[in-house]
Amino acid sequence: MNAEAITSKILEDARAQAAAALGEAQRKADDLRRRDEAAIEEKRQQSEAQADRQAAEMRDRMLRMAELDQKKALLSVKRQVIDLAFADALERMAAMGAEQKREYIEKLLLASAQGGEELIPSAEDKALFDPAFMARLNAQLQKAGKAAVTLSSQDRPLGGGFVLKQGGLEINCAFSAVLSQARSALEAEVAAVLFN
Repeated sequence: MNAEAITSKILEDARAQAAAALGEAQRKADDLRRRDEAAIEEKRQQSEAQADRQAAEMRDRMLRMAELDQKKALLSVKRQVIDLAFADALERMAAMGAEQKREYIEKLLLASAQGGEELIPSAEDKALFDPAFMARLNAQLQKAGKAAVTLSSQDRPLGGGFVLKQGGLEINCAFSAVLSQARSALEAEVAAVLFN
């Protein structure tokens, strides 16, 4: 075999090996590309799924917050309506006729007085506590086994009602105080009537 034929054979074998190596490299590159594309697609799907979950959680959280805000606003409006109802009740108490007020004050005094107190009337109702009314009040107290009360020469701007004073102790029987005290017991009932 001559040198040219050997050289030719070597070149041919080298070209065949190079083509085989290049084909193998191309196949490996294609496999890597496919694996990378599959991995990228899997990561993309995972990211989209995570983003969807986070969006759903955020939407649910925002809905819950909106519902809570709505409940707070409704509760605030209900509270305002209840406040208005009690304010209206106080206005009606203050606007009662003289006889109705006297009857109410008499019941309130009999329930509150221990006997022997000084009665300080509200400036608005001072005229109701005339001698005849005071005599009737004291007669009722004596029937109940209590000492008479004395009418103070002073009055207070209470908006209706009176104060009983004995020593340093005062019992506030102003209409606003009586209504405020009764409010905690009546508020649920008032709410049921207003919002049922």
